[in-house]
Amino acid sequence: MGINFLLNKHVILHKDGSSLVLAGVNDEAATQYGQVGPSITGALQGIPKNMPILLLDHRPGNANENAAKDVGLQLSGHTHGGMITGLDILARPANNGFVSGLYSVNGMSLYVSNGTGIWNGFPLRIGQSSEITLITLRSPTSNPYR
Repeated sequence: MGINFLLNKHVILHKDGSSLVLAGVNDEAATQYGQVGPSITGALQGIPKNMPILLLDHRPGNANENAAKDVGLQLSGHTHGGMITGLDILARPANNGFVSGLYSVNGMSLYVSNGTGIWNGFPLRIGQSSEITLITLRSPTSNPYR
């Protein structure tokens, strides 16, 4: 179908004279299925200096490591916001404190989406809404009020 999976890889996107790196890392669970695990080093290999990096990493727990690699924005999921109010307290330490919403991590922005669905291992949501997130990217030199 022409889908380019970013399995520890990146692509450079160009629009209106600007460029952006879109990188992705494999999920840790890939190793359970005979696949390669996540490699932020592999995903960012060969990126030109001073280019903005948007990283897709299913698990938010790697945010500190990813921020140290000059990633500007990491988009994650995995936690489903804790699924049930109160379970977010248990999900927090398992994900290095990141469960839902926007975080600032050593100069990097991290957004953890609650996602639209449920986890098959625990098919229930109570008090934690599902979401479809719209992220609007703007150049640092653009006027945010246009």
